[in-house]
Amino acid sequence: MSLLKRESSFDKASIDISDETILTASASGRVTSGSYNLRVLSLARNHQLASRGVDSATTNVLGTGSIKLSVGQAGLTTINVDEGNNSLIGLKDAINEADVGIRASIINDGTSSKPHRLLLTAEKTGAANQINLEVGLTGGESLDFTGSSFDNPEKLSFSTEATSAVSLGSTASYTGNENKIYSFTVAGEGTQIVGTDIITLNWTDGTNSGSVLVTQADTEVELIGAGAYGLKLSFSAGDMVGGDTFQVTTFAPLLQAASDAQVAIGSDGIGGGSPIIINSETNEFEEVIPGLTINVKNVSPAGQSVAVSTDIDTDAIKQMVNDLISKYNDVMDFIDDQFTYNQDTRESGVLFAEYPLQVMQASLRTSATLAVSELKSEINSLSAIGVRSKADGKLSLVNSARLIDTIQNDLSGFIKLFTDSAVSSSPFIEFISASEKVIPGDDYEVDITQVATRGYFQGAIINDPAVSPITLDGSNNVIKLNVDGRVSDDIVLSERTYSSGDDLANEIQTRIDSDSRLKGMDVSVEWIQTSEGGYVRITSGTYGSGSRVQMVTAVANNAYSLLGLSSGSIHSGQDVAGTINGEKATGKGQVLSGEEGNRTTEGLKLKITLSANQLSGGAAEGTISVALGLSTKIYRTLENITKTVDGSIARRTSALNNQIEAINKQIDNYDKRLQVRRESLYNQFLAMENALAEYQAEGSYLEAQLKNITNNFNMILKRE
Repeated sequence: MSLLKRESSFDKASIDISDETILTASASGRVTSGSYNLRVLSLARNHQLASRGVDSATTNVLGTGSIKLSVGQAGLTTINVDEGNNSLIGLKDAINEADVGIRASIINDGTSSKPHRLLLTAEKTGAANQINLEVGLTGGESLDFTGSSFDNPEKLSFSTEATSAVSLGSTASYTGNENKIYSFTVAGEGTQIVGTDIITLNWTDGTNSGSVLVTQADTEVELIGAGAYGLKLSFSAGDMVGGDTFQVTTFAPLLQAASDAQVAIGSDGIGGGSPIIINSETNEFEEVIPGLTINVKNVSPAGQSVAVSTDIDTDAIKQMVNDLISKYNDVMDFIDDQFTYNQDTRESGVLFAEYPLQVMQASLRTSATLAVSELKSEINSLSAIGVRSKADGKLSLVNSARLIDTIQNDLSGFIKLFTDSAVSSSPFIEFISASEKVIPGDDYEVDITQVATRGYFQGAIINDPAVSPITLDGSNNVIKLNVDGRVSDDIVLSERTYSSGDDLANEIQTRIDSDSRLKGMDVSVEWIQTSEGGYVRITSGTYGSGSRVQMVTAVANNAYSLLGLSSGSIHSGQDVAGTINGEKATGKGQVLSGEEGNRTTEGLKLKITLSANQLSGGAAEGTISVALGLSTKIYRTLENITKTVDGSIARRTSALNNQIEAINKQIDNYDKRLQVRRESLYNQFLAMENALAEYQAEGSYLEAQLKNITNNFNMILKRE
């Protein structure tokens, strides 16, 4: 019953996907029946850049100065490069420690000259998350992240007879934008003389191929045709040998462009119609199809779409009902077993004829089979969905078709049968939950005396930037906030001139939304225009007395004075206040809860979204009619039976234990009385034994005396 009390337990979805190598989906809530065609047009990717190479990753060969980096719209973060970290590995560690949303690593491209490159990868995918950088190094090697180039030729397999040296042409300039390798092979056999013989070089880049002729020494030879991209070579005087090979590697700094995932939903364009194109910074799409979270894995082949079908998983919900029936009948069987009597063996159940147990069984049966009178729909009892009570008192699904039909066509009504619900007269008064102590009833008046508000920080009035533009640079472009007790990172605003209050507010908003600690908190920033200029207002996303926004003052290079944030005012939010059904209620944020001890509304929770101008000024703002679902009714019955302190079983067990204790006391009393009686009888018996012994001794004495008298008498007779 705990499971069936929760509305989320009924969010069972049946999802069918025609090709899970392209995309997968999971239910994030309730789904409806539907069929959809999706095409994955692109995947979300991280922006990746690589620098031109250097010979050593650990040697301090870089110049000194600074490198500024950021991702997307975030302000640039400056990383100082000095003699302590001007190696490739030192710079990598400094970037990672700066935590600017970029991960730095070092790659070795395997070339013989300058193989070590710094690789920068944006931590987030999406077209908006491009890496921005400014390199300002002097006095040593710099890191080029912008220019494409050819690397110097590398010999792969050269004969010892080969004496001609190969090099890049002096005017060679790479015009391509991909990293690839050109492979060259000297055609023919044996030794060939540069400048004397016409030497053929065959080349390929893995996709394109061709041949060039070397006819003169120290003269540029240019590749012609697709894939050449400006490659020119020069060969010194000397010999070349047929079969010798060498290669030229290209370098392009852009390893991977930042891109959004993109899906098309609807028509594939073949049968007419136009699909809807949807973008996502990640490879996850939420609510493209209601109730589903879609994860894209690969781009769809041309002309192919993925069919996605959704439906309510009626089998899963039906199984929940069957589980209820099974568990309920198990309880009834267990109780019935206690009432059995075998006439042959004259043995009965342990609790045979136990009347309180009969009452428990009857109350459980009543709570399961009676209608939920507060529900106004026809679906107000188990019998309404095809579940009936048989002659033996057990439940049975007698009409499976009715159950399935109800789930498919009125799932909301089906769920209300089991869960707590309410009907509100106002869209601004929402039912959240009801405790076990709430008494269901119609038209409980909800009277709101104070609406919930959000806390905010109001800056001091400054000149309108449209009249007096504000310029931020590295010395005055940092703010730091404490929102609802959560402290942001240093928020760096872009170094530029702001010519409007809205532009300034948008910049602050963008930086707050990008902050690792404040993002997702729905903090809002506004520019409020006044006759004297205007001010910045930053508002928390939460409601209630715990909602507040503060400036963290101890921040270097802060913009507080320039933006009017150093002398602003803090305004805390307030909790909602009011009554429910005339009973006291406690507010926390927008949630109004019936107080402990209330006769009808203890633990009733409502969300109040009214604004101050919607208060009625004395009259109730609306009414709420509470209906406790079948699960709550059965749950309450079970709880009343099983509570450890004052439940029916606990009370009956206590009563039986008291009876046992009383009987044991009676037994003790009987034992004591028997012991006294036993001792009395024993003493009487002992006295009787003693008396008999005395009587027997006296008799023996008398008998001996009589015998002596007789003997004496006989002797006298003989003498005479």
